[in-house]
Amino acid sequence: MTVRGWKKLFTLKKANPVKPKVDDYDAKHRKTLDSLLPYAKGKAQSNLTEVKYDYVTRSSSIVFAILPEWAINFPPYNVARLAAITKEAGYKTYAFDLNAKAHTVHETWGLDYDPWDGFRDWKWKEAYHEELHSHLEPLMNEYLDKIVAINPTVVGFSLYYCNELPTKWMAKELKKRLPNVIIMIGGPQAHQSYWKPEPEYDIVISGEGEKMLMETLEKIEDGWRPTELAWFKQEEGQRLDLDSLPPPNYDFFDFSDYGFPNGVNAELSRGCTAKCVFCSETHYWKYRGRQARNILEEVADLYYEKGVDVVWFLDSLVNGNLKELRAFAKGVVEKGMKIHWTGYARCDGRMDLEYYKDLAASGCISLSYGIESGSTKVLADMNKGVTVEEIEQNLKHGAEVGIEAFTNWIIGFPTEETQHFYESLMLIWRNRNNNLTDIAGGFTYVMAPDTIIGQNARRFGIADAYFEENWIREDLTNCKIHRLIRLKTFNILLNNLVNDADTDFTNRPGINKSYTLSKLRDIKEIEFEDFDFNICTTGKGRFADSIVNEVWPILRLLWRSRGAYSIELNFSPELDLNEFGNRLAANFTSKILFSITDDGEWDADFTYEFKQSESAWKYNNYSQAESMAATRARRLAIPGSEGVAQWDGEAYDAALLNVNKMNTEDLSFDYTFVSKGKW
Repeated sequence: MTVRGWKKLFTLKKANPVKPKVDDYDAKHRKTLDSLLPYAKGKAQSNLTEVKYDYVTRSSSIVFAILPEWAINFPPYNVARLAAITKEAGYKTYAFDLNAKAHTVHETWGLDYDPWDGFRDWKWKEAYHEELHSHLEPLMNEYLDKIVAINPTVVGFSLYYCNELPTKWMAKELKKRLPNVIIMIGGPQAHQSYWKPEPEYDIVISGEGEKMLMETLEKIEDGWRPTELAWFKQEEGQRLDLDSLPPPNYDFFDFSDYGFPNGVNAELSRGCTAKCVFCSETHYWKYRGRQARNILEEVADLYYEKGVDVVWFLDSLVNGNLKELRAFAKGVVEKGMKIHWTGYARCDGRMDLEYYKDLAASGCISLSYGIESGSTKVLADMNKGVTVEEIEQNLKHGAEVGIEAFTNWIIGFPTEETQHFYESLMLIWRNRNNNLTDIAGGFTYVMAPDTIIGQNARRFGIADAYFEENWIREDLTNCKIHRLIRLKTFNILLNNLVNDADTDFTNRPGINKSYTLSKLRDIKEIEFEDFDFNICTTGKGRFADSIVNEVWPILRLLWRSRGAYSIELNFSPELDLNEFGNRLAANFTSKILFSITDDGEWDADFTYEFKQSESAWKYNNYSQAESMAATRARRLAIPGSEGVAQWDGEAYDAALLNVNKMNTEDLSFDYTFVSKGKW
């Protein structure tokens, strides 16, 4: 769900809740449990590892800290989870959310952008020291003083891809002021194969943290101290029993610091039932869910004791166990709780209209679907296990019961061709009236080592080399420039999408600096179609031909859905670097001038210029990634490998020779296309 989507949800659902009477809760307790019996399975899965602990007065203490930039709508669930278990075990426990505190004052920083805007996450990596650190440093120093005053045994940081630099700075300063403090690192970034710990870090925990955290603190309590980096990794195949964990402890957080002062995060499950080839999260841990009655009690306690009536489930998918999710929904209704909840979900043909009615009755206001593509071919290549027909069915049923749809898309998947991208545009237009509230189209596909694609890129036609600092297909038809054009044109559709509810779908306002579009008039329904987009022929090879034809899908879709129009669309290194950073920007310049009548008579005047940089090709291979996630991904990507890191000396030498040969070839080109046509 994008930042704009959450702002809309906040506007619709934020409230000053009336705290229900506790006796109302008690009176419904037995009836609720009885009502769950037809829907619950008991234990969601077997072979789970229970997290055991006893309360004992301890001498060790721990401070949990989370630094910018990360989510700011709810108190950090992960920290609340960990703080609950350490406190219940008897450790002196403290927790600070500097991320939320910084967000409350960021408007005084005088920046011309919001650093917490999801489209600006790259600023925290590429421009942190130049643009952000000086604003954040006073707050970090304030909390450094607080931590020094506590003088804890351990300080634990939650690490994400976009808060690495602030965390590194604060850990380094802590070591200066408290030389004996133990710095512990956990979180998603500590799971990644490409991540390397900093010298200031003493302990790294990869995987589910609760059990390893308790075991590590027990060792510290007994006098152990790491003399070198201690890296603890979850046992492969281990799945913690979520029902054995205490409920999260929110005593450390000021709810008024968050976008939803009446809201929390929660989890129905961990892991994912699917094995989508592009996803690394599915390999971090195996799927297991909580009993419906367990999560129901957690939500009920917060509802009746703290007035919480907004819940965002953080699961990879809330509908991984359809029966338990339905049991939770039935339980909410039986308890009479008037809550609003949302979460991520897979499209699933088994979710019929009656199922959606049960979800809506329990307070489900929206679901965030990982749709990814409107192409059945690409969905199959992704191993999504869903069809376009099922996607449209879910969106339709959700709309009928009032459940909003937040949709997420992958632009430029390795096997996505121009026609497939066009099918995504058509799917969005066809379903614009199915209660679509937000459409996330901010990014293109990024290849990660801890994925099936990353472990067998050749299977998906990806070259063993990066071109201009990003992956490219071996046949040269999908590189960062292709994806740049698709992303811009995808957002042109979103920024001009209209429906019967007159929803503002503007997704990425910065794209509006790239184009001018005449006022669109008509609104037409369309069917799916196959179309040959090989209209321009440069005579300069497949690379150039594929790039100059990337713009046609949006031009045709706008005409089919809206009638006559004219557009000017621009690409330039300066324009695109400012909007996307190095992720997509290249030495690529283009101006697209296009107009078309209602009858389909068009005029085109296109200019293109691309200049290849020196040493544009760099060898890239993830076969040596050693994380638990990479091992799992490799097993699926390369049957028979047993997850063992692959290394073939002869193949490596051959790949290096091929890269050296590539660097002698220049794909630079310029091209002008001036033509008329009729559709």
